[in-house]
Amino acid sequence: MAKAEQPNKQVGSKQAQEAPLHEQRSQADDNQYKRSIYALDVNVQVVIGTARPTIGELLQMKQDTLLPLDCRLEDPVDLVIDSRVIARGELVETNPKTGEIGVKLTEIVNVSMDVLQ
Repeated sequence: MAKAEQPNKQVGSKQAQEAPLHEQRSQADDNQYKRSIYALDVNVQVVIGTARPTIGELLQMKQDTLLPLDCRLEDPVDLVIDSRVIARGELVETNPKTGEIGVKLTEIVNVSMDVLQ
């Protein structure tokens, strides 16, 4: 039995790779550019907490000034795109040697109703 060809393979100077399922495109002409949006970079902000200093306090700040936030280390953080919370998570240390941190997602916010309004 012959193996069916996979239409989602990209052939060129690079080795052919199968695209992830959510990025696969139909070969129909009317769908030529629909999935190209998946290649766009998105700026995601991780909001840890907020502070509400006065203008006078801001003007007095200098290097090594501590700005207290309204949260604790174990509180969840918000992942925000274009002022919209899209997910929540917790901070985790990804590399103890360098102190790098990341966000482990704990909740994906359902924004579908917001988008329709």
